[in-house]
This record gives sequence, C-alpha cells and structure tokens, in this order.
Amino acid sequence: MARLTQYSPFSTDPFADVFQAFLRPIRQQGDDQSPRMDIDITEATDKYVLKAEVPGIDKKDISVTIDGNTVIISANKEKSSEVKEGDNVIRQERYWGRVQRSVSLASPIDQAGAKAVCENGVLVLTLPKTAGSQHKSLQIE
Repeated sequence: MARLTQYSPFSTDPFADVFQAFLRPIRQQGDDQSPRMDIDITEATDKYVLKAEVPGIDKKDISVTIDGNTVIISANKEKSSEVKEGDNVIRQERYWGRVQRSVSLASPIDQAGAKAVCENGVLVLTLPKTAGSQHKSLQIE
C-alpha cells in the first residue's frame, strides 16, 4: 500500500527535503516498532470494501465501530522479545502501542449487514450501503 508523505511547496528552507532524505534511513529504524495501519477502500454500487493491514495484531485486539457513514478501526499491539545466552538474559524488550484509523464514507453503512474478517494480517470489512443511500431523481410538478 502507498505511504503518504507531506510536501510543502512553501518551505522556507530549500534544503529541508535533502536533509530529511539523508536522515530517513536512520529515522525509519524506530518507525518499524510503532504500529501503523495502511488501508485500501474500494466502492461498488451497493457496498464498500475496506482492507486494513494489521500485521502482528491478534484479531481479539481489534475493534471496529460503525456510526452512520464513519468507520473507526482501533487495534492494540503488544510485542516482547528476549535474547539469552545459556541461562543468562542478555536483552529483554517490551513494546505496547495503539493505532486507530477513522474513515468517513460518502454513503451511510448498513450496520446489520456489515462483516469483518481478519486473516494473515489483513482486516477485510465488507460494508453494504443502506437502501436509502441510492440517488433518486425527483420529477418536478
């Protein structure tokens, strides 16, 4: 999935992008630890399909809330690692993080017909549009 980066054509420092690009490999090492959620949304005439990447997150730690045309996905990620040499612990690390994404869609969602499936680190939401969300042209009398 594509990652968005912020660009400002009105930057006061013309070399800011050069220095940021130079430091990017260093800064990305810490970003691998933090949880993130990339999403794809496709629309058909009767439904939306939202795919969210949630690698390493158990489905019991994911919650999905639908409110009208807004979908909120929240997830908690816990990670721990331990490096031993023999019986001695050389390093032990723990990490906990929370990620949340909120998406507003053009049409309200039929909450009763919505489905969620999480397999292989990908959460797939099938979100049918409500029957009243279809456009209708009125005849002027």
